Amino acid sequence: MENTSVLQLFAIDKHLQIKSINDVERGLACGCSCPSCGEALIARQGDVREWHFAHTSGNDCVNGAETALHLAAKQIIMQSQGITIPERVHSETVRLKDGRVGEGVATRPEMWLSFSQVETEITFGRIRPDVVASLGTTYFFIEIAVTHFIEEDKFIFLKNELKIPTIEINLAGMHHQSWTWDSLEEAVLMNVAQKEWIKILDDTSLILEARELALQHALSVEIPAAKKNTAIEPKRTRFFINERMLDVIERPFGIAIWSPYDPYLNALLKQLMRLVGGRWQPQFKNWLVPLEAKDFLYEAITEMANKPPK
Repeated sequence: MENTSVLQLFAIDKHLQIKSINDVERGLACGCSCPSCGEALIARQGDVREWHFAHTSGNDCVNGAETALHLAAKQIIMQSQGITIPERVHSETVRLKDGRVGEGVATRPEMWLSFSQVETEITFGRIRPDVVASLGTTYFFIEIAVTHFIEEDKFIFLKNELKIPTIEINLAGMHHQSWTWDSLEEAVLMNVAQKEWIKILDDTSLILEARELALQHALSVEIPAAKKNTAIEPKRTRFFINERMLDVIERPFGIAIWSPYDPYLNALLKQLMRLVGGRWQPQFKNWLVPLEAKDFLYEAITEMANKPPK
């Protein structure tokens, strides 16, 4: 792709489909209009200047080229029903009460992500993502930056309130280049260098994995000599549920749930663990629950313990 001035290389045809300057007839016979202002366009396909669309009035509108490129990128995603997503990375640090510290990094490689459905012009609350894709029962948002990146309030709303996986494709700085369908498809679908996570996909599993790796790292570190005799015992609370013993052990990295094997109690715990994001740790034969779920966990176990025995 060679650098050039900002020329309009895409337009809308009479069927409301985006067309490249390379795919239409010459002159007014192209039957295309500007997606920004709606004016009829002429397909200029001469031998001197680069092929491009021009407004019939001779006065190009300010946003015509950028709007057309933006729509072309969205059309590519809708037709492909998927994109390549970049690597996902999350790091965690665990600090034990005895002073040991561990670092953990969980990653997922770049991969092709197939969508079950792709739509545009869908509003969520106060925002309208450029592309709304479906991954089974989960939404996936795609933002396309040609001249403007996502605004700060929209960024915060997506990441902290909607919490829907979102990626931004950066075409800014590239809109001066001479695009063909092939080069635009490469940039939009395959190139991960131009993509940035706003809200990472499947970040819960990444967080838990990174936290577990950080914990294992911290536990592998030798206890400082000054701390060996002063290590603080974790808080342990014992409950009896239907006359079965259950211990809740509070640790710096999470809350461990332990009980002797019992089919009845195990069935209750599995249901509760699904609600609080608990993970079974086979090496320790206990459940590990995120610290954020502490209040809900104690409330639920207390309620279970207060029920009369069966």
